[in-house]
Amino acid sequence: MRIVQISDVHFTRPTWNPLRFCAKRLAGMANWFLFRRSWYSHEPMQVLPDLFQKLKVDLILVGGDLTSTSLPKEFIAAKDFFNQFSQSKIFIPGNHDQYTRRSQRNLRFYRFFQNQRRALEHPLNFFSLPEHGIEVHRLQKGWWCIALDTAPPTSLTSSNGLFSASVEKYLEEALRALPKNERILVLNHFPFFENDQSLHRLINAERLRALLEKFPNACLYLHGHTHRHMIADLRPNNLPLILDAGCPIQKPQSTWNLIDLNEEGCEVSGYLWNDRSWQVFKQSSFQWREL
Repeated sequence: MRIVQISDVHFTRPTWNPLRFCAKRLAGMANWFLFRRSWYSHEPMQVLPDLFQKLKVDLILVGGDLTSTSLPKEFIAAKDFFNQFSQSKIFIPGNHDQYTRRSQRNLRFYRFFQNQRRALEHPLNFFSLPEHGIEVHRLQKGWWCIALDTAPPTSLTSSNGLFSASVEKYLEEALRALPKNERILVLNHFPFFENDQSLHRLINAERLRALLEKFPNACLYLHGHTHRHMIADLRPNNLPLILDAGCPIQKPQSTWNLIDLNEEGCEVSGYLWNDRSWQVFKQSSFQWREL
C-alpha cells in the first residue's frame, strides 16, 4: 500500500468582518501578515494532484492544520484543494482547525471534513472523531489506522494539544480490541515527545507514550505540528517508528512523506520542493519485527 503523509497546509483567507474577530483570531491574522505570509507558498502544492496520480498513491493521510484561523472560507479553500485528489483520504484536525471555542463548538472542521468510513464489521466502528476524538479505519489486510483528535481550542498564546482522559480511554480500548498479530498506524497532529517550545506541546504526552509502549503492534506514529521533517526509529525503546511530515508550504523546507507498506517492512521517502519540482531528499527502509 502506498500512502502519502501530508500536514500543516495552512490555507489562509484574511478577514475584515468584525463579526469574525476575536482576540485569538486577531493575533493569528497579525502573525500571518507579519511573518507567515513571507514564509509560506502554496505554489508547490499545485502539482501534487498530478504527481500523486503518477506515483500511484492509494491513500492520503492529512495530519491537521488545514487552515490558519478556522474561518469558513479557509475550510472551503482546503476542501476545494483536496477534492482534486482521486485517492482515499483520512483527515484529522490540528490546533489551527479548532482555533476558537466557537469553531470547535460548531464542529466547523467536521462540517467540511468527514472521513469516509470503509465497510468494517468490527465493534470499534462506532467510534467517530467528532464524538469520541478517535476513529478506527481498516487500511488493508493486516493494517489499521487509528486517527486522533487532540486539538482543543487554546488561549491567546498557546498552541498546545491535549491527550484527554476520554481519548486515552478510547485509544486503550481500541488498541486492546484490534488483533495483536496485525499492525497499527496512529495518526495524530501532535508529537508525543517534548517540544522545545513549552506552548506548542501535547499535554499528557507522557500518558500517550506510556500507552503506546504497551502495544508493539502500534508500529507507526505519524504527526505534524512542528513544521520540521523527521524520521525517528524509536523501536529499540519499545515505541513506534515516528514520521513527521513537516510542512509542504514553508520556505525553504517544504516537505511531505511517501510511505510504502508491505508485509516485511516499510520504505519512507521524504520529498522536498526544489525550486521547480518535488524531489526525494531522504529515504529510509525499515523491517518489521515478529509480533
